[in-house]
Amino acid sequence: MLLWTIQHKVAYDVLLETGRLIANEKYLLFDGQFRSSYDWLVDQMKKRIGMPPNDVIYPVWAWYQWEGARKRLDMRTHRYGGEKGTPIVLLSIDVPDDMILLSDFDMWHVILNDGYLPLYGKDDIDNPSEDEKLKSWENIFCVDIETDWWNAPKSTQATFWELKKEWVLKAEHFVLAG
Repeated sequence: MLLWTIQHKVAYDVLLETGRLIANEKYLLFDGQFRSSYDWLVDQMKKRIGMPPNDVIYPVWAWYQWEGARKRLDMRTHRYGGEKGTPIVLLSIDVPDDMILLSDFDMWHVILNDGYLPLYGKDDIDNPSEDEKLKSWENIFCVDIETDWWNAPKSTQATFWELKKEWVLKAEHFVLAG
């Protein structure tokens, strides 16, 4: 499956040197805040695509679709956090389909905020139980269903356990303008 991932140049160098890239927990943007949401996603990945390699805790992230389009990201307009002057690399990659879990990017933010995630208005529940809330989070994986949930073009993210060097089709270097 064709995907695009944005990585710091240092991470790309690790990929070139070792032949693979895995998420390094010390560089994830947790600050203790979103760990439970990421742990939930990890559990879902284990159920849906299988167990990670022994040295992997968290997934690598990429884009399957950005703002309704299946095409390379436009780095002139794409929002990517980081300090001005940071070298980054946009990788076009081809990852085996059975190693990827696709999810809705906008819905992911409801999970990050520990909210209830109805797929349709009729699914909305006042004061859902913890079990109902967690079950609703699985709606994030309904990427083939068009909803007017955010009233915006759909962006679909992809997670997978590791990125292998042989999956890289193209590497484009950029520097963050800040």
